[in-house]
Amino acid sequence: MDTLDVMKKSEELGGTERRKAVEDVLINARDMGCDMQIGGGKAGGINLRYGAIGYAVLDINTKGLVKLYASAHPGKDAPDAYRKAVNEFIESREELEPKSFPINTYGHLEEKVEEIGPRVLVEFIEFVISLIRKEYYDPWRELHEA
Repeated sequence: MDTLDVMKKSEELGGTERRKAVEDVLINARDMGCDMQIGGGKAGGINLRYGAIGYAVLDINTKGLVKLYASAHPGKDAPDAYRKAVNEFIESREELEPKSFPINTYGHLEEKVEEIGPRVLVEFIEFVISLIRKEYYDPWRELHEA
């Protein structure tokens, strides 16, 4: 399955609204520097990752389900301040209703991507990228500039 297959299947399962919502999120995420990886599983989907080691941002599958990450680093727990900031962002947006809250590693949203709308998901991506830069990139720069 490639990106075009994911888009076609999203439209088959959820109509034009789902395809358009997924497309809008992906275009904006790409413009912010995210990489897109095709996800596995029965539904298929897209995993959005940021940076050289692929920090987890969010996943969307063809069934319209959205997974938000509160722990971006693969294989490591997120610092408490990072997780707290992600949860505060989610709590401040009524469109983002996780099935379980607060989220520690990741959480699935109640609504489908087309019901949530791309705007708030793009805001989430932008916010998480700023946290990733602050938490994982800025400390490295400070160490090497000293």
